[in-house]
Amino acid sequence: MQISKFTCSLASMPTDTLPFNESSNRLRRPVDDKLAALMNGEKAVVRIVGPRRIGKTEAVSSYAREKNTPILCVTIQQVPRDLGAGSIVLAILEREIAALIQTGSKLGKILGKTDRNKRKSETKREAKAELRIPGGFGSLSAKVEKTRTTEAVAARQADAEIAAALRCLELAAMATNTRPIVFFDEIQELLVNDEAGMPTVWAIRNEAQHHTACRYVFAGSNQRLFAKLQAGRQAPLLNWGSELTMPPLTTAEIDAWAIPLFKKGGRHISSLSAATELLAGKIGEVVEVCNKLWIDSKREDVLDEGVQREAVKAVARQQATLGRTTSELTSNQMKVLRWIVMNPGISPYTKPAKASLKLNDGSVATALTTLVNKELIESYGPNQFVAATPLNVYASINPQLWDNSKRSRPLTPSLDRL
Repeated sequence: MQISKFTCSLASMPTDTLPFNESSNRLRRPVDDKLAALMNGEKAVVRIVGPRRIGKTEAVSSYAREKNTPILCVTIQQVPRDLGAGSIVLAILEREIAALIQTGSKLGKILGKTDRNKRKSETKREAKAELRIPGGFGSLSAKVEKTRTTEAVAARQADAEIAAALRCLELAAMATNTRPIVFFDEIQELLVNDEAGMPTVWAIRNEAQHHTACRYVFAGSNQRLFAKLQAGRQAPLLNWGSELTMPPLTTAEIDAWAIPLFKKGGRHISSLSAATELLAGKIGEVVEVCNKLWIDSKREDVLDEGVQREAVKAVARQQATLGRTTSELTSNQMKVLRWIVMNPGISPYTKPAKASLKLNDGSVATALTTLVNKELIESYGPNQFVAATPLNVYASINPQLWDNSKRSRPLTPSLDRL
């Protein structure tokens, strides 16, 4: 088993602060070296695939910090239905370019000389030339058609401006002999509104596929939607660049990173397996629980299995429950969801799973499809599933967590491991 490298300087770590949030204490993994190698390519385009909160964004940001490389983070939130995908991406991209200009670097100075208004008028003229209002319709129909065409023109104009902005960035990078990173994070959000953002992603590819100075990274936390950008003949990211898979953390990786930090702070602990067994190897959840253990302890305290599991419960109580999303599940769906929460990454088709679930393969498959569509679970390999947000899901399916009174019985028959 390959263990991650632990590279933080323990001797310089202050013991009265939370060490797990410090960038200097970041957990390094073999995937970091793979990312660095891909970033050195002549045409560097990387698609990072992996479950949510696994560390994709931090891996890219950390690489940029370590290499002192300019990075433009185009992080896309959910796109409102009344706004076009292209206009959202353009606004974020231009904000990042403006921030780069403010740095006063050579690259920023070149970009600052770009006449954005001239570029905008040219792309507007090009977009209007490609889309014309059809004639031969009635007066009411003509109004409807004109509205639709106007919206289409605006969308094409925004996509053309994105391409123009990326082209200017590429030319500036070539002129200054720099290799900035353009990081499209959560790009799958462009597909939420009936895949209306697909043309915008195509516009990005059609321009960026010719670039050699700029480097591009695409990542998404919703693998079901992100896959639509990568699979099928109409997928804009299909066969473009290199795929980098980021799997969940192993217990060995977590221990190699966190145990030295705890011990430096005077805590006695041999393994975090009890604290992390339900966290699906997600660094976001792991850090939350580690912070809780640190805050609630002091030097010379022993962080045994009981203490660790109580910390998980405490953090879970602080999570927002999923309400109707879980309350509307069928009995079979709830059984499968509980199995995945309690056994992250283990196939629900194994003999132990079948013995516990008492469901046939067809019923399990149907339940899995529903749970994936509801974004309660996600897949990262053949028949490998984890909870999308383990602590939220655990809190939602286990209402006894909210009862702070002492209990003499397990929380539920299927959750008696915690």
